[in-house]
Amino acid sequence: MTSLSVSTIPIIDWRFEDDCIEKMWCAYTTCGFAVFTHVYDNWLSEFEDWKQLMEEFFQLPLDVKQQYAYSGVKENLGYNWLEEERLTPTMPGDLKESYNWVSPDRMQKQYWPKEIPEFKPLAQKIERISRMLSYQFLYRFEKVLRLPTGSLVEKHLDGSATMRMIHYPAWDGVIKDGQVRGGAHTDYGSITLLYRFDDISALQVYDKKDDVWVTVPSVENSIVLNVADMFARWSNDILKSTPHRVVNVDMDRTRYSMPYFVDPGRDVMIKNLTNLPDKYPPISAYEYLKWRLAQSYVDDT
Repeated sequence: MTSLSVSTIPIIDWRFEDDCIEKMWCAYTTCGFAVFTHVYDNWLSEFEDWKQLMEEFFQLPLDVKQQYAYSGVKENLGYNWLEEERLTPTMPGDLKESYNWVSPDRMQKQYWPKEIPEFKPLAQKIERISRMLSYQFLYRFEKVLRLPTGSLVEKHLDGSATMRMIHYPAWDGVIKDGQVRGGAHTDYGSITLLYRFDDISALQVYDKKDDVWVTVPSVENSIVLNVADMFARWSNDILKSTPHRVVNVDMDRTRYSMPYFVDPGRDVMIKNLTNLPDKYPPISAYEYLKWRLAQSYVDDT
């Protein structure tokens, strides 16, 4: 198998499984990122409708959106307004607003926006589609890591995955020193599926070897998937969790994106999946995720 660096983030066609798995090994043992095409072709119309509802939600008055204010890190639900979150804890708050929701069994009804009747049913469908896709990705990661079929998926069936829609508003105001759309960070859980709803290439991945930031190519109707910290730890660092950020480009344009953060069940123990000597002690998924989330918010009450 050929090797990759962060400077060559691959674009992988999901439809060809054997080729896809080989390219996933190359991507995730090196740069930790890849762009996948033809993953959700069957649901393109649902995602078009969803973009309209995202726009409608973020156009609501701020005081209305703040009725659904962020719950804090324990439940990780609801609305965050501009500069409330800082993905780089030492930097100013990020120039974005966001809203989190989860599967119906974990969602609290007071966080559903009453002002948009269509929002809840379609949000639930988008989350359901994303959950199914995440299982398909995990099945392929089982083959990448040569694990028994279903072993990773089973640990995520009762997972604590979170869906987030993000609005990057057009911005002509003051930008503080070091302030960006999304500060440099790594993700916390297993994997992240990212949907992008525009052609702006603002996502960048850090190439430690060359000390440069590399732009992730923008491909219509694709999913960007990256390995997160917990999965890297789980794989004994065979898989790479790479720092990434969202930079200030095309600030005169409004943008939307939607990551789906995939985490295992809260009681799942994260311990070495490989036959190599352990690099880390076991830790529960919930304790690890709670610790990481608490570092990202101005107020995590």
